[in-house]
Amino acid sequence: MMFTSSVSDRRKDYRIYNPVPVACEIVNTQGTPIRKLTVMAKDISSSGIYFEFGVALALNTEMKVEFSLPRTNHNIIATVKIKRIESTELENTFGIGAAFTEIQDNDRHEIVKFIEFLNIEKLLEITVRKGASDLHLLAEQQPALRIHGEIEPIDLPKLSSDEISKILFSTLSRQQIKQFEHEKELDYGLQFDSENRFRVNLHQQRGFTEATLRLINTRIPSFEELQLPDAVKDLARLKDGLILVAGPTGSGKTTTIAAMVDLINKEKKGVVITLERPIEFVHLNIKSIIKQREVGIDTNSFSTALKSSLRQDPNVIVIGEIEDIETVKTAIIAAETGHLVIASFHATDSMQAIDRLAGFFPTENRKQILSQLSHCLHGILTQVLLPRKDKLGRVLACEIVFANDAVKRIIRRDELIQLATAIQTGANFKMKSLNDAVKKYLDEGVIDEEAARAYLDEANKSYR
Repeated sequence: MMFTSSVSDRRKDYRIYNPVPVACEIVNTQGTPIRKLTVMAKDISSSGIYFEFGVALALNTEMKVEFSLPRTNHNIIATVKIKRIESTELENTFGIGAAFTEIQDNDRHEIVKFIEFLNIEKLLEITVRKGASDLHLLAEQQPALRIHGEIEPIDLPKLSSDEISKILFSTLSRQQIKQFEHEKELDYGLQFDSENRFRVNLHQQRGFTEATLRLINTRIPSFEELQLPDAVKDLARLKDGLILVAGPTGSGKTTTIAAMVDLINKEKKGVVITLERPIEFVHLNIKSIIKQREVGIDTNSFSTALKSSLRQDPNVIVIGEIEDIETVKTAIIAAETGHLVIASFHATDSMQAIDRLAGFFPTENRKQILSQLSHCLHGILTQVLLPRKDKLGRVLACEIVFANDAVKRIIRRDELIQLATAIQTGANFKMKSLNDAVKKYLDEGVIDEEAARAYLDEANKSYR
């Protein structure tokens, strides 16, 4: 297992990417100290250190250095020679790379051992091997995995907040590190191998740095593998209108949308623009031209990218997350003007999805927005993942709503409580409710009563 070039190209070997104070003595050609200074090493590897300094020290200058690392019980003493000098973004500050020329074997081993302790690759390999969906790095706790919906600690030492920073900073560019330090949040993608990618959220909690890494299999699964009903293919084959793919966090919405885009790509000639944060599945052009834009890298926001996409001759627009009123407005305009818009949205069922969309707007505009939705909304797919009774993973349960005349009338009149009845009587239109999907799995023995009851009790709150 190894990182792909997207990560490994940013560093030739593993490094400690957090400031470490280093005491330095510049020595002359006879080895006599002529100047003392203290610098903050930006990173340390088994071959040398990198630091910034207000003076451009001469190449091949020798220095004696002394520093200590966490989890070591002694100072590391070595001699380095300056091999690289570069300008930085700060005025009168230079980046200086110095290679170890003399260092005790046991000290070099201490550096390697500490770097290996902070090696994110080991944690990612464990996550993939155990079939976990998420890896949690928590301050002063053991790393933990979510496996089939349950949290399980990894049998490894507890990590401090500083160590978590070091682990994740080794996967970032210096620009990303500065962005995190400024915003206290960072979302990015981390490619592990040819089939597995991680969606990383680096954040702070009570002043501690922590992270959640979601495992994404970058091979786009088929509809059959996902156990998606054929009705979802009908939604993907629509020419225009708005399709909502709803569900709670971790319900597989991104994977479902990727399968829909893959189907479009294989069947239609056109332009598909996806707006994502981050990009998880990479689509190659087959019949369609696929443009994938990552919020935070290729564009500043979903709403800005969505407005821009209307000027890029799209047939299909995919919105990775509806999160503000401007995105809703533009998505409706796009759907009304002949584009197929597929949007991911956090909601537990179809009724909540429509209600929450309208809820972005002031109360006085609700009637107008529902009227617009009744015309442009063509379907809603709501999904949830339930733990299997045999403990062999989770199973996908879906609710499918097609906006037939009855559904359009319910939306227009703001009688959303009637959606459940419309779904029940819409079986001829390939509609089905989540409740029915869950009960079917229960009757077939795929899930147990506890899993079914936990979902049904929560879902039924939406209809009270």
